[in-house]
Amino acid sequence: MKSAYTVNDLVAMNLPVLPDTERSIARKADREQWPYYWETVRGGSCKMYRAYMLPDYIRKAILDQEEIHALVPVDSAANLPATIAVAGNTIVCAGQACKANLKASLVKLYLQALASAGWGHKVQARDNFMVGYNSGAAYPELYKVLGELSWKTVESWKTTLKKSCGDTLQLADRRGKKKGERAISPLQAQIILAMVRQPKGKSLPKSEIIRLAKNVMQLKGVDNLSEATYRRFLEDWVAVNYDEWIWWREGDKGLNDKVLFWTERDYDSIGVGDILVADGHILNFLIINPWTGKAQRMMLVLFFDMKSSMPCGWEIMPTENTASISSALRRSIIRLGMVPKIVYLDNGRAFKGQYFTGTDFDQTELPGLYGRLGIKLIVAKPYHGQSKTIERFFKTFGELERMSPSFVGTAIDTKPAHLNRGEKLHRRINDKITGGYVPTMIDSHRAIAAWFDVYAGREQGPNSHLAGIRPQEIFDAGRGPGVDPEALRILMMKKEERKIYGRGVKVYDSGEYYYHPALYGRNHQVYVRYDLQERDSVLIYDQRTDEFICEASRVAKVHPAALVLGGEKDVALLKNQLEMVGSLRKQTVAHAKAMADEIVIPEAQRLIEESGFGSATDEQKNLNGGNGGRRNNIKLLPGADRPIKLTSEERQAAMLDADEAQRHHRQQEAAQLAADLADMKEFDRYGKLLEMEMCGEELTGEWRRFMRVYEQMPEYDRDRDYWDSQRAALAILHRAKNPAAGEAAAG
Repeated sequence: MKSAYTVNDLVAMNLPVLPDTERSIARKADREQWPYYWETVRGGSCKMYRAYMLPDYIRKAILDQEEIHALVPVDSAANLPATIAVAGNTIVCAGQACKANLKASLVKLYLQALASAGWGHKVQARDNFMVGYNSGAAYPELYKVLGELSWKTVESWKTTLKKSCGDTLQLADRRGKKKGERAISPLQAQIILAMVRQPKGKSLPKSEIIRLAKNVMQLKGVDNLSEATYRRFLEDWVAVNYDEWIWWREGDKGLNDKVLFWTERDYDSIGVGDILVADGHILNFLIINPWTGKAQRMMLVLFFDMKSSMPCGWEIMPTENTASISSALRRSIIRLGMVPKIVYLDNGRAFKGQYFTGTDFDQTELPGLYGRLGIKLIVAKPYHGQSKTIERFFKTFGELERMSPSFVGTAIDTKPAHLNRGEKLHRRINDKITGGYVPTMIDSHRAIAAWFDVYAGREQGPNSHLAGIRPQEIFDAGRGPGVDPEALRILMMKKEERKIYGRGVKVYDSGEYYYHPALYGRNHQVYVRYDLQERDSVLIYDQRTDEFICEASRVAKVHPAALVLGGEKDVALLKNQLEMVGSLRKQTVAHAKAMADEIVIPEAQRLIEESGFGSATDEQKNLNGGNGGRRNNIKLLPGADRPIKLTSEERQAAMLDADEAQRHHRQQEAAQLAADLADMKEFDRYGKLLEMEMCGEELTGEWRRFMRVYEQMPEYDRDRDYWDSQRAALAILHRAKNPAAGEAAAG
């Protein structure tokens, strides 16, 4: 609000509580004694009425007016319907003025014809004039514009000219005299547009916009017109401001889809396999989830060749995840016969996941899958359906979805009647037709593959860039020479961390185990690579060295009573698994026996001999008939002679020789241990040194430094839990073998 107002300011504001003219407002101010002061202006002085001293009802009207202006900014003249020119007090356009002049000319000719007729012949002259005019022969130019007329019409025009003192514009057609002009004021227009510019979405109909605007006008004291008038104004405004209308109601997506200029792709500039478009589509029919056993709408991940409009590879998964996407890409490459140059990705979370794009190397420890394959990436703009040509294909794909017995509709208003509440008869009919059948993953794959084949052999419509051509023809003409499926399979496999158990490696959540004899005797972490389509086998790699171990096959479960209740297959399966267990046991026992004969027994005998046991004592027991006077049949160690009595000098010399031999043996063992430790990998070397340290053995400075350095490396942090458990287990074992050492440590 301004600090002071003049009478002219109040007139310009057009307040509903004040008169319309300056004179009337000035008289009202004098009558109500509004406080004022004089201010010098150009040409004299004028009264200034202080705003805070005006009557309350006037101040309220001014505040309401300013509130409306704040809510509805003044639009430019281009945004409001244009008015037409005004001539005198009559609003006419150029065409109406021209036609009015022709009417006046016809009236003048009519009066001349009547004036030339004598008294008593006026009626005959009038009729003759009208016949000549309506025939088009007498005044063809006038007849062409004015058309056929009656003498009464001409007489009415004569009367109008007489009353208006010859003003020909009064003969202008009054119908549509306000064409191009609306009776609403700029303030009313601004209030209506303020209701339009509300972020209420496209659910706000025009009738509600007009009703809200009328309510605002009523509260603000603004004159109200009919709803039809406001509707015509709103429709005219929308026609020239369609972009603003759509943006306020539907946002950027609606503006892009309905208003903005779009680019058209030139498909002749690309070839088959240059660009694959990838997107996920939630299927509109139910599928049995093999992991949960429940029916649900699953995600179809599809790779679509942009040139040929050919579906190349797909996968069905409960959700859009990287595993299904990689499997679909692998199938696409195999079918395409080459690696695509570009993959046009959706902006979804799975397509931008860590595993697939390789953006988080610390967690995945893998480069991006696209980088390994040499594929360039283009990520679509979010919520921009025009970016992906595959969106239109999914609408055509609805043909198959509607054929499914578990179809649930593409939207709420298109779902089948039997899914609505209260439709008991429809539900019974549907149950009789389908029998409650819901397709499995295998059934769905089979149906989708069959429909894709039908689509590939179908001629495309006139609106497609392949009008009259089958996608299969274009695809076959540009298909690549082929790729190595096995190499691609290994490259594309999903990778997870698992542990080896006695039954093998558990891969899937359903509890399936995979086994190979090469896993026997192992109990550590491994990497497992597997294909979601081919579940018969998995590839297993050592986690520590990334070395390939084996390709493990799926292990089948056996019948609990195969020999009694099972069939031939159950008996054969049980027999094979039992034979494998027996073979593995024999392998361990045979290896242990061989180690005992070749290493353990000779080494033990050598240690006994070097320690001095068994050479004299055992033989003396045998000679004296130990064990209750019974003679032992203990075989003497090789090279052990019968005991003889030694002098003290000989005994001392023998003991010195034995000490020297033991010292030499320890030196040899230390040298051998150092050589073995040097050949070991860091993981195994640290494990051996930890065992020696926990058993109380003395370590050299070199190996102690190695242990401290290794404990600062990332590999140690990764396996910290393992080393802590090993250290605790070795400590317990050492205390069990050496109770005195444990008590001393405790004391």
